[in-house]
Amino acid sequence: MRLFLSLISFTLFLSSCIQNNTETSPVGVAIVADSRGLPVINEIMFAPVQLKNDGIADQPDFVEIYNPGNETINLSGWYIQDCPSASGKRYSYYFADDPTADTMLAPGQYGIIVPEKTSDPSESRLFGYYGYLSGQSDIRIFIVDRKTFSLNNDNDCVTLKDASGTVIDSVFYSSEWHNPYITETKGRTLEKINSLLPSNNASSWSSSMDAVYGGTPGKTNSINLDSEELNRSPSLLIDPAVFSPQPDGSGEKTTIQYRLAAGGYQIAAVLYDSSGRTVRTLAKGVPAGPEGSFEWNGLRDNGTPASSGFYLVKLSISGTTVNGTLYLEDTVAIVR
Repeated sequence: MRLFLSLISFTLFLSSCIQNNTETSPVGVAIVADSRGLPVINEIMFAPVQLKNDGIADQPDFVEIYNPGNETINLSGWYIQDCPSASGKRYSYYFADDPTADTMLAPGQYGIIVPEKTSDPSESRLFGYYGYLSGQSDIRIFIVDRKTFSLNNDNDCVTLKDASGTVIDSVFYSSEWHNPYITETKGRTLEKINSLLPSNNASSWSSSMDAVYGGTPGKTNSINLDSEELNRSPSLLIDPAVFSPQPDGSGEKTTIQYRLAAGGYQIAAVLYDSSGRTVRTLAKGVPAGPEGSFEWNGLRDNGTPASSGFYLVKLSISGTTVNGTLYLEDTVAIVR
């Protein structure tokens, strides 16, 4: 009975909260994925971090391609180009001209085109920085004998051509395509939200949200969404909705997961008690991709355990696909 009355009181509390969702609905970007069978440009690192004597392996610049089709493609003789300079000079980087190398790109396979002064991938900066690549034989590494590509840090183009010079894919990227809420984008790649999206649309790309490497060469993009999810409605899922954490914050936790349409976002996540007081701030204006999660261990901001009862979880979201601020709300309960 006591729990039932608490639930009624909390429901009344929720209904009294000031909401603004009627004025801040999702924009709903019209993003449509095309079907195609040839490789596409899928990720670009054009502003790597390369500092001397910092004890950290240098990031190489790279271009990742992906085969979304159903047939294996022979890349022999293929190359990438950047935009012509003011003088008209244009660099061509032939990455599959070694007749003894494996130049086949299978369906669903990634190829990483990287400038290196070594022909051994295991000794490359790519493997030194992105340690997870070691031992993954299903990824094609295409090394161009250079120290770096000539890709500009602000804007440039990358054109993928086959051996006959036919343009297979191209992208005229801009640093402004990054998530607008990320203040420092150096060392972070631009990732395609879905490999089948038009490559020259800004809405097809955003910043990598990989917290460890700042990029995902050779694996699924951190902001990747399936075609049917590109324009999905915002949602919030709390699992478990009732949990029993230990007083010190150990033991059981609850996960607060959000799912948004394709785009770049900034999110604040706050928990309130039944009186409307702030209990825990999980995020305060952090950059985010179209989906992510926060954990709550049952502790207040001051480190003391929250008491048994119901709590309001409120996410405040700004972003490229919302007008104003979008709010997502749900409840979670602690039982001790």
